[in-house]
Amino acid sequence: MEKEKLFEAIGYVDDELLSRFLPMETKQNMNPKMFSPLRRVPRYAFVLCGAFLIAATVFLSKLFIKSKPDLDKFPLSDASYGVTVSPLEKTPETVINSSADLIFLSEEDLFTKFDTEIFSGTITEIQNIVLDFDGDKNYRAIASIQIEKVFRGNSMAGDTVKILLPCPINVEDFWVSETGIVSKMRTGMCGIFMPMIYHTNSYDEQNGARLLLTDLAPYGLADGERYCFLETAQGITFARWAYESIGEASSLTEIEAYIERMLDKVSNQ
Repeated sequence: MEKEKLFEAIGYVDDELLSRFLPMETKQNMNPKMFSPLRRVPRYAFVLCGAFLIAATVFLSKLFIKSKPDLDKFPLSDASYGVTVSPLEKTPETVINSSADLIFLSEEDLFTKFDTEIFSGTITEIQNIVLDFDGDKNYRAIASIQIEKVFRGNSMAGDTVKILLPCPINVEDFWVSETGIVSKMRTGMCGIFMPMIYHTNSYDEQNGARLLLTDLAPYGLADGERYCFLETAQGITFARWAYESIGEASSLTEIEAYIERMLDKVSNQ
């Protein structure tokens, strides 16, 4: 289509409309004929440009919002659904879990009941988290341990591993039952840890939602009492009632010797 016919089909911009965009002083000093070259500008050019800019802005905004990750939430695999995991930023309401007794396990059972690794190391970081199972909230923590010595397992000295804990740590006015030992963990503390290994079928399912535990950490504790020995400012703390044969132990060195004896014992059974 010829340019002249295209302009005629679209229309022209009125002189009055164009004059609105000029300063008053300029309009007073201009000859009206000066507008004539501008009459060649299509009437809807401004409208079309404005519409295009609005549409582009909306499209890019939606694209950015859709692709922008939620930096507050932990990334989870497709095997987890209906659940979100976020850092615990404020003290939750006081929660006391049911105080059902722990199942009885002999000292030998504590080394054989679950698929555990055993290592000593230092707690380098603790992060409290909230697990939201489609409205049902659980409060936990993830501890990072820098390994110093491996008694059983595939980890190596110098590795830093993560362990999912059954309760948040050092949260005022908050208590979870059966976590008396774990709740004493603090960053910088040394200890011996016996976490169970999470596998591809290790899930936490609640309220119709599912969390693949390996999305958070490769290890977890079977309970918050019997699977760690901590060196605190007040001395060694562990579930002495569960380890009667070393109930009087006062150092991690004594506990290391006990663990090595027990591993020899259970390996020969």
